Amino acid sequence: MRKNEIKPKKDFDQLFNAVLQNKEVAEKAVSYLHNEKKVDKAIIYNELLPKKLIGYSSDRRALAFPLVRGFLFVGIQYLTMEPIEINGQIIKEGQEYCHEGSDLETGLFSLQRNFRDVIITSGILDLLSTGLGGVSLPSLTGFKQLQLFSDIETTVCFKNTEDSELAAKKILEILPKARIITLPKEFRDINHLLMEEGQEAVKSFLGKEGKVDEAKETKELKKNKTFNVLICRYFLTSGPKNTEATLEAALERANELKIKKILVSSCSGNTAFRALDLFGKDFSLIIVTHVTGFKKPDYQEFSEKDRKLLLGKGATVFTAQHAFGGVGRAFRNKTGTYQIDEIIAYTLRTFGQGTKVAIEIALMTADAGLIRTDEDVISIGGTVSGVDTALLLKPAHTQNFFDLKVKEIICKPR
Repeated sequence: MRKNEIKPKKDFDQLFNAVLQNKEVAEKAVSYLHNEKKVDKAIIYNELLPKKLIGYSSDRRALAFPLVRGFLFVGIQYLTMEPIEINGQIIKEGQEYCHEGSDLETGLFSLQRNFRDVIITSGILDLLSTGLGGVSLPSLTGFKQLQLFSDIETTVCFKNTEDSELAAKKILEILPKARIITLPKEFRDINHLLMEEGQEAVKSFLGKEGKVDEAKETKELKKNKTFNVLICRYFLTSGPKNTEATLEAALERANELKIKKILVSSCSGNTAFRALDLFGKDFSLIIVTHVTGFKKPDYQEFSEKDRKLLLGKGATVFTAQHAFGGVGRAFRNKTGTYQIDEIIAYTLRTFGQGTKVAIEIALMTADAGLIRTDEDVISIGGTVSGVDTALLLKPAHTQNFFDLKVKEIICKPR
């Protein structure tokens, strides 16, 4: 029995490692989930890959997931990427099935009590579409283990089938405080809702329907509410591999707040072009480069060809003295003594290099008159190359540095 319990976890580790070691497999997996199944890339990059929640089985030609995400591991669940015959049975493209003997009745259970809320769905795609942590139960026959969720805020949203209503009633017998959400009849499941209406519609739907009785929330609490609950993405590591997720997080927040001015640091131009593709012509995109001479005298890393291409497509490309690395750096290079601008830079780096860069380019572009100090902007910086940090800022001129305010951290490395 012990051997059978350990085997699924060992198998899944092998599947996950295959994704890390094979770039083509990783790209195929991400492309399938994003392009074919409309799963938001931020979920893929921020949740599935870094938390070991996605793998790829070449022999089954299928994506592989732990049967339960986040806190329980009970086996392997597969999502086929092309038709294949398994044990004499034809599995269709997009069909889900479980590793032999893997369901909520078997496997290795390990509950971490730091989870406050979870969602239970019918299948792995529904779970991914919510962007939340939880458990997918495609072939559940018994519900006794759900008692593990007795002290956790639990939401249940199954597919639109006759069996789902019966399953929900059984869950309520074990978890009487669970929220049961019923999809509108025009949507067969949450993933269908995602594909038709988008991620914001899914979030809005899950946030509104089945909500705890508002009578329990006193009028006084509503009146004196002094905070907003926002999503902030914290990357497990810094660096260019976070570029895509950072730009997408910034775009999402820019759309929510109707922010039109976007600052992006770019040394070689690669990040600049990716930002232009993503943000398009609906935003005022300002690309801030390294100062000429940063690497060696009279040398500009950002090629003139790329500068012209970006300008031709409507972006602004800006090069100027670094706010935290001008004459003060010359003094340090000559005498070995740090001046106030570099002291500020080192202080900001305690939050990460990307935070320092995002604040610095906001000062530089304000001094150049490219942004106003009375209008919020989103400023995006990175570590060495690419970007990994996005901030919502109230800008300021360098001479009024302490008037600059960081209003929100949209994402940054841990």
